[in-house]
Amino acid sequence: INVYITDNGLEAYLNIKPPGNGGAPPTLEALKKALESQGVSYNINMEKLNELAKEPIYNNNILIASGLAPVHGTDGTATFLINTEKKNLKPKVKEDGTVDYRDLGLVENVKQGQVLCKITLPTEGTAGITVQGKVLLPKKGRKVPSYAGKNTEFSKDGTAILAKIDGHAEFDGYKINVTDTFYIDGNVDNSTGNIKVSGNLIVHGMVLPGFIIESDKNINVDGVVDTATIKAGGNIKLQSGIIGSDIYCSGDLESKFIQNCNVFVKGNIKAGNILNSNVKCGKNLKVEGRIARIIGGSCIVGENIEAHTIGSVSYVKTRLELGTDPIIIERQQELLAQVPELEKQIKNLDPIVTLLSQLEARGRLTPEKKQVLDSIRIKYDTNKKLLEEARKELADIAQLIRNKGYGRIICTGTIYPGTTIVIGKLNLPVTSVLSNTSIYYKDGQICQGFAR
Repeated sequence: INVYITDNGLEAYLNIKPPGNGGAPPTLEALKKALESQGVSYNINMEKLNELAKEPIYNNNILIASGLAPVHGTDGTATFLINTEKKNLKPKVKEDGTVDYRDLGLVENVKQGQVLCKITLPTEGTAGITVQGKVLLPKKGRKVPSYAGKNTEFSKDGTAILAKIDGHAEFDGYKINVTDTFYIDGNVDNSTGNIKVSGNLIVHGMVLPGFIIESDKNINVDGVVDTATIKAGGNIKLQSGIIGSDIYCSGDLESKFIQNCNVFVKGNIKAGNILNSNVKCGKNLKVEGRIARIIGGSCIVGENIEAHTIGSVSYVKTRLELGTDPIIIERQQELLAQVPELEKQIKNLDPIVTLLSQLEARGRLTPEKKQVLDSIRIKYDTNKKLLEEARKELADIAQLIRNKGYGRIICTGTIYPGTTIVIGKLNLPVTSVLSNTSIYYKDGQICQGFAR
């Protein structure tokens, strides 16, 4: 009786030679001893062994025991949920099938807690065993590299990389980093597309015509902003000025010059020159520097206006409105438009509600018309409530404007004719040259004094 074991130890075979010289076939005990002599102890096929003892099969290798192969562990994997290939920027295809060639997805904005990368953890594997009872250890799966970089962290179970802050995410080939400042080392143009950033934005170049840059924090642009749009939740600083553009800023604006622009700033404005622009400023407007002039357009300012020159020798129409917070005025205009519309809707609904209510009181209202009445009543009551709230808010705004008081216009140089100054409900058309002048509201009048 011969016992053969495969090199990997996972299979054992019996090979029975026929008996010679009148010998007897091997017994079950003899077969067991043959296996035992070779150390075969695991997963012996006893049914097959009994069959061979009763009806031997000679000169054939008969599989009699099978081991268990180890199952090796699987390697961990990482699935990036951000764009890791910034070189392959493509225009965005909108839901309607059109293509926005200025939305290239350059910036990967993320929120705190957002999953940036999903991770499959490696497995340990399962041990095996040979027919001789030897344990076969599996190979453990390998961990993925740690891709967690700046301002990122692993989830508690280690299966995800999360952003620790609001900002933009980038993959540098080794790590995922989240930062609150995005840099553009050049112009905002067709190579970048429009830019929308969670965090600060710094542009070391120009913003070319037609492009839009947005940030929920601060924006700093080194070059000229030309016929573009800038929106910031914080401050805006334009080192080289702005031409023909739209500015929306929740903080303060600082610009070398402002020319032919529409500007809406909740905070303060500091500029070297303002030409032919419509400016709305919630706090103080200060024009300073070598030129320091305001020429053309209009400036609506919540507090004070300071400049060296207002208007021009050619008497360009220039309007300065003082002590009026443009944010409040904008809301006031919205409400003034809402009130008559609500009044009109209530007036139109009133006879319908009256008629259907009378029919309901007489018991002549069908279930269908009862549903109509209920729906109209909801709209009617809602509009009445909205009208009441709008009127109250308008009254509050009027009181706020009365109580707020007014700032001053301080002009250290010249105010030219063609300039109109508005303080509250009072207008002062400038008809002669004024020099070194301070203009302010006192005792129901627009008064003048010396700037310094």
